[in-house]
Amino acid sequence: DLGTGTGRMLELLGPLASRCEGIDLSHDMLTLARAALDRAGLAHGSVRHGDLYRLPHAGGAFDVAVIHQVLHFLVDPARAVAEAARVLRPGGRLAIADFAPHAVEELRARHAHRRLGFTESEVLGWCREAGLDPLGVAHIPGHPLTVTLWLARKPKAGEPKPALARWTVRAR
Repeated sequence: DLGTGTGRMLELLGPLASRCEGIDLSHDMLTLARAALDRAGLAHGSVRHGDLYRLPHAGGAFDVAVIHQVLHFLVDPARAVAEAARVLRPGGRLAIADFAPHAVEELRARHAHRRLGFTESEVLGWCREAGLDPLGVAHIPGHPLTVTLWLARKPKAGEPKPALARWTVRAR
């Protein structure tokens, strides 16, 4: 979990993994994430201080990488996607969740957002540039913000390119 923050993604996804790790630059956030892992009883989970532009792992170290609500804080989100791709093994998957383009300007001042969301094609382009095959895009409409999910896979040698799936999650 790159830019793990409070460790919420580790809490949610950790039970599905044999090992999970959250990486963050903030020691304060890592303290919160460690506490979340402890509360959830995820002894196979860990947190680590690190820069998501220079992850402290060899290439091919992970089956899955998650970037959840982090890209809008970054100076160079494309570089973060490329670094996530680097640490994925062939066949590994990258899941990104962030905001679709919006005009809620106050998020810049109140929460230090550098960017007001991302287009589908922008993030898909970064995935392709990083050598990943996009698998799908989903939109979860909200008011005033829509969250977009992007899923991509690091191809195995000789594997055909998958078709891109798109869907929208609708409230019942």
